[in-house]
Amino acid sequence: MLDEMMQLFYDTVHTVNAQDYRKDQLIGWAPENSDKRFWQDRLKKRVCKVAFIAEQMVGFSEMVDDGHVDTLYVHKDFQRQKVAANLIQEILQIAKERNFQVLTTESSITAKPFFEAHGFKVTRIKKKLYNGKDFTNYKMTKEL
Repeated sequence: MLDEMMQLFYDTVHTVNAQDYRKDQLIGWAPENSDKRFWQDRLKKRVCKVAFIAEQMVGFSEMVDDGHVDTLYVHKDFQRQKVAANLIQEILQIAKERNFQVLTTESSITAKPFFEAHGFKVTRIKKKLYNGKDFTNYKMTKEL
């Protein structure tokens, strides 16, 4: 399942996010040969929700214990089919059960409209370096 998740991440970044980012940024964000151990270690420390349709992985989201939504990716062939909406609802439910007062995320340019549609507000526009590439993203919060 981890290999499938890593492939979904790579494919989504290189197709869906290609509308908003340069090729060199996409390569820096999702290199072709991701570190499997890195993925294994990060998933051990997070709540991870995975969506399937007919036994095919179509999306996943991760939340850190402090209420930070760290990832939300939907398979390139399943965009705009409520996969992300269902995943964020599951994350919201877990956050409420844990009595979190707020959720945070650092959204990509591509995902910003989705998060806004689900009640997140931009609190800061960030410029950051990741794997040697410059990125703009949005620090966003949602009051629970």
